Amino acid sequence: MARLAVVSFLGALLEAFFLVIVTGLGMALVGGKSMVGPFLGQSLGAGIAIAAGAVVLVMRVVLNLWAVRISAHMTARVTTDQRLAASHAYLGASWAVQQAEPAGRLQELLTSFVNRVTNAVSVLTQGITALLSLFAFMGASLAVDPLATLAVIAVLSLVGTILVPLRRRIRTRSLELAASNLAFSNAVAELGALGLEMQTFGVQRRFADRIDALTRQAAERQRQVESLSGSMAPIYMSVAYAALLAAIAILSVVGFSNLTAVGAIMLLMLRSLNYGQQLASAWGSLAAQSPFLERLERSVGAYRASAASGGEARPRAATPIEARGVEFYYRANQPALTGVNFQIGAGEVIGVIGPSGAGKSTLAQLLLGLRDPVKGAVLADGVDLRHVDRDWWSNRVAFVAQEAQLLTGTVAENLRFFRQGIDDAALLRAAEQANILADVEALPQGFNTHVGERGSQLSGGQRQRLSIARALAASPELLVLDEPTSALDGISESLIRDTLAALRGRVTVVVIAHRMSTLEICDRIMVIEGGRVSAFETPQVLHRSSGFYQRAMAIAGIANVAGA
Repeated sequence: MARLAVVSFLGALLEAFFLVIVTGLGMALVGGKSMVGPFLGQSLGAGIAIAAGAVVLVMRVVLNLWAVRISAHMTARVTTDQRLAASHAYLGASWAVQQAEPAGRLQELLTSFVNRVTNAVSVLTQGITALLSLFAFMGASLAVDPLATLAVIAVLSLVGTILVPLRRRIRTRSLELAASNLAFSNAVAELGALGLEMQTFGVQRRFADRIDALTRQAAERQRQVESLSGSMAPIYMSVAYAALLAAIAILSVVGFSNLTAVGAIMLLMLRSLNYGQQLASAWGSLAAQSPFLERLERSVGAYRASAASGGEARPRAATPIEARGVEFYYRANQPALTGVNFQIGAGEVIGVIGPSGAGKSTLAQLLLGLRDPVKGAVLADGVDLRHVDRDWWSNRVAFVAQEAQLLTGTVAENLRFFRQGIDDAALLRAAEQANILADVEALPQGFNTHVGERGSQLSGGQRQRLSIARALAASPELLVLDEPTSALDGISESLIRDTLAALRGRVTVVVIAHRMSTLEICDRIMVIEGGRVSAFETPQVLHRSSGFYQRAMAIAGIANVAGA
């Protein structure tokens, strides 16, 4: 920024000097004189003046190009730094903070917010250039003749006053245009996501009417802004020319005779007015951008202040895993889990059931170390997860969500999921364990087949089994699955059950399920009701002692599992 300021100021001085020389040459040519000036008490020969003007012009171009290079480097650097800062802060924040953010917040931060910052830097550089150029031109004009400069400044200052209401009106219309464009974008995005419902209910025409109305509204705002903006130049030129005539009239009345100085000053002042307009525009744009800069700064600060917990401890293993007096609250006085105590041994397959909102997904996040208990502790091999090294822990646990989320890439890229050290043999083993190997081998390029946008080329069952294979690729010690079969057909569910059953004794599995048939392979089942563990026994014991388990089995059409 300092280099840009120096270069801009020197460039503006050279431009002012060039204009003074050109004005003197013009006056000398009209008057039939061989000397140009006087300026600062000195006169130059026409040839020398032309040569000096050429040198100044070349230097001005060099400085302009240098300023452009500095500005481009600065904006690129700001974009890079801000994106790195925002992404690292967001990705390093705790899961609780990330989950609380609106969907797509990282994308919003790295695109629209950072773009606003970059635009603000660009506007700031323009403002600095305009301000320093204005100072340079004023200084050059005062050096030519102070009295004439003050007279011209007094008249030309009226131009800025006349244009103030117009600029305010343009700003107001621009804000309305931005709001209309935002409403248009939001509405189109919302309507575009309802394509299936639109077709089903036959309301295509109503959708089109809604978009038509928003389009016309945005177009009208755009017409107003462009009309007002387009009128700025002719109004400016007319007022500037009128100011020039008024200044000449004033100087003629007071008897000023140095027309060369007058012409140079007029030209400098007119050019200065242009820089003044740029400065005012930059000031208004910075005012509009500042809320986004402040919001980005607050967000990054909040993410950094809420970094994921972790320590340096490295237990002997990820299991057994134990909960001791665990309580968790999303909101004060509204416990999601309370008084939770249990122990899960190595190699066990554990099922978790309960009504919606009972706290099952919260329990899964606590087991994975994504959230910390408000009270109590979750321990891995006797060590509180809050003190466990996060990288060590992440290499030993895995998670499968209810809805499989795949990358836009190949099968192999989805299985590796940015993790290092997973070779082709591990991919083959994981695909076989997840009962997806046959499907992968049937693809045109096997593991190198592109699965489409977020896995769109695969069926729901294939995506889910692929996500299980992704979880198994790094040979985890603890695998947590959150309702992995809730949206699958019977065949896909059966394949996933076979996968989980084959892991018994080698991987500790915790599976949250609504489908009771998924629990057939479980060693024990945990029943959570109202944020409390109401039972944690084998299926045979629960069939006799748990009312919720009995009702759930009856609804599922499984009348008797006593001999299971």
